[in-house]
Parts: sequence; structure tokens; C-alpha cells
Amino acid sequence: LKQSCNQRQMTKHIFQKTKGPIVILAVHLCGTLSLKAVDMFNNNPNVKFFALKPCCLPKMVYAKRGDVFRIGNHEFDAKEVCSNGSFNKKRWDGPPRWHLQPKFDLWAENLFRGIDVGMESDVSKEDAKTQHNGRRVVVASENGTKAKDEITIQVDGGFQNTYIFAERRPITSGIWGDE
Repeated sequence: LKQSCNQRQMTKHIFQKTKGPIVILAVHLCGTLSLKAVDMFNNNPNVKFFALKPCCLPKMVYAKRGDVFRIGNHEFDAKEVCSNGSFNKKRWDGPPRWHLQPKFDLWAENLFRGIDVGMESDVSKEDAKTQHNGRRVVVASENGTKAKDEITIQVDGGFQNTYIFAERRPITSGIWGDE
């Protein structure tokens, strides 16, 4: 997914040939792979449902170059979310992991904002419905719904407990609560 030629091949051989609906399940995506997964949802209208479990933060090389990440109608500076450190053979090599939680929370929030279900381009801000319910944020528009959930699974130093979902209309009953 990191290489644009692979993305083009997926578009040509999967997204353009499948009438749909398509579901993208993107679990444990490290670094910028989460950006690519959001782009796949945004750029392919026959993708009906999207589930993302982001993992590692992007590497510092993006911040050092001064990159700005763009997904959907949203952009943010790489330096806000990039970090040194990575796992090597199940062993963390980097700063104390608890130092990274604020960056991870911002990373997940930016990924969530980048998912396009119609807020910026198709629907005025007044027509978009945002619901904050404890550890869940749901944004609904006439074209779809997206949610960011905090579900505690990782403990003992783990903090990457953010799950992001999106669905284009028509909405599947029972998934979004009050829909």
C-alpha cells in the first residue's frame, strides 16, 4: 500500500471492477499505512464500510522533511504526530511509550477528521450531526456516518485503543446506536 503503483493496481483490479459493496478492514496499520487506508475509503465510492485500528506513529523522517499529511479535506503537520522508536522483535526501542500517548491520540483524531462522509464538501456544518458519548464520537451526515471509539484492550503500558469506523449510506441498522 505504501507505493502508489500498488494503489493504482488495487484501484484498477479491485475497486473499479467490483460493483460493491466493499468492506475495508484495516487492522494494526503501522505509520503511514493508516493514511493510505483512509485514502482508499475516501477515493472509492463503492467501499461501503471501513474499519481502522491504527498502530504505530509515523517515523520522524516525515517531520524532518517538513511534510504535511493530507487525507480527504483535512491536512496536518507531520511534526505533530511523528515519533522516534519502534518495535524490534517484540521489544520497544525508543522513548518511554507512555510519552507517546498524546501524539497517538492526536494521530487518531487527525485520521478520523480525514475520513470523508460528506461533512466538508456535501453538507453544511449545521447539517452534520456530531455526538460525543463518553469514549465515542459519532459524526453523521446525509451521505454517511463515522465514529471514533476508545475500547480498552491494550493495558500495562499499551495505549493504542482507538478504533475508527465509517459507513456510506444507506446505514446498516444496529451499528451506530440511534440510527
